[in-house]
Amino acid sequence: MRRKIFIVLIVLFVAQLLFRIYTYRSDYLTPYNAKYWEYRYLHSQWVVKDSKMPIGDDGVYMYAGWEYIHGRDPTTLNAELPPFGKYLIGISEVVFHNQNIFSLVTGLLALWVFYLLNTVFFKDKLLAFIPVVLFSFEQLFYEQLRTPMLDSLYLLLLLFLFYFFFRKQFFVSAVFLGLMAATKSSVTTFALVIFVTIVYMVFSKQMHFFKRYGISLSAAVLVFLATYAKYFLDGHSLRAFLGVQKYIITFYAVGAKGSLITPWEMILTGKWHTWWGAYIPVDEWHVGWILLFGLSIYSIYVMVQLRYRRPLLLLAVWVPIYLVFLSLIPTWPRYLLLVLPFLYNLSIWAISKIPNISHIPKLAKVWNKIT
Repeated sequence: MRRKIFIVLIVLFVAQLLFRIYTYRSDYLTPYNAKYWEYRYLHSQWVVKDSKMPIGDDGVYMYAGWEYIHGRDPTTLNAELPPFGKYLIGISEVVFHNQNIFSLVTGLLALWVFYLLNTVFFKDKLLAFIPVVLFSFEQLFYEQLRTPMLDSLYLLLLLFLFYFFFRKQFFVSAVFLGLMAATKSSVTTFALVIFVTIVYMVFSKQMHFFKRYGISLSAAVLVFLATYAKYFLDGHSLRAFLGVQKYIITFYAVGAKGSLITPWEMILTGKWHTWWGAYIPVDEWHVGWILLFGLSIYSIYVMVQLRYRRPLLLLAVWVPIYLVFLSLIPTWPRYLLLVLPFLYNLSIWAISKIPNISHIPKLAKVWNKIT
């Protein structure tokens, strides 16, 4: 029976992905027009005050990636965001003559690495695959397959980071941390990931690995610096580079501010209280997010009661801390990509544990009240 269920899930998984790719085929077959996007950028709000031709982040990334890959110093264009992801978009534009192939490849790779990571969490191929299938049906995920944004790449790098972290290959994990920081939110990425992994090591009684882990973080810094190779090759000093990073921090510090309720409100109500004052629906939301959130809270509660120390505990640490982080910054719905797949993991684990809670008096009492 399990084998049949697994086969059905594979068929559904592959069929819906092929359907998405076919539906978005024009996005992958339309050649990148360098002249058009140069014109759009030069007449956009990034260059012209009160522009009548604004462009979104994807347009900026497309143009910046093309410029970077043709030798432009990344600190002279869209400098407030690190360059790694835009370099990959530029490579896609040169190799495939299309910017969206980058998005397709990173999205599919994210699903693959998500499955690999789940085999660490569940030790069961069926349970490991179920969250992958369910997440692949999320509109928040599959819409990223057709646009050159950086969130799918950011998720992919995080999944790689966690996977090698659990394999105790800390230097490899640190490489992906460096690439994450070189993709989005450099300083906060370092701070957030390092804080979460250390908290996990404390609660899982693995502090004997702390020295190895701490030394490995030097690799993350070196990789981060390497993504600015063009900047250094042009003769700039490390001190000047630190000035660039100070500019990035200042850019976001004086910009729009987040709301403490925004990420929680998105998940629980499907509404987005934007930082510019609008109150709009989250198009990708569905009522299942409420169930996922509730089950995830339940799973964290169970882990606390069990004093759980296995790898899945990392997600019980990551999810609340990342959501708190989103409460402090201007948040777009797509930022939930770094928490949504893990809500599926925690929910599947919680459901799998319900039959066994009778062995835990406190949990059995709670369960009896619910039922």
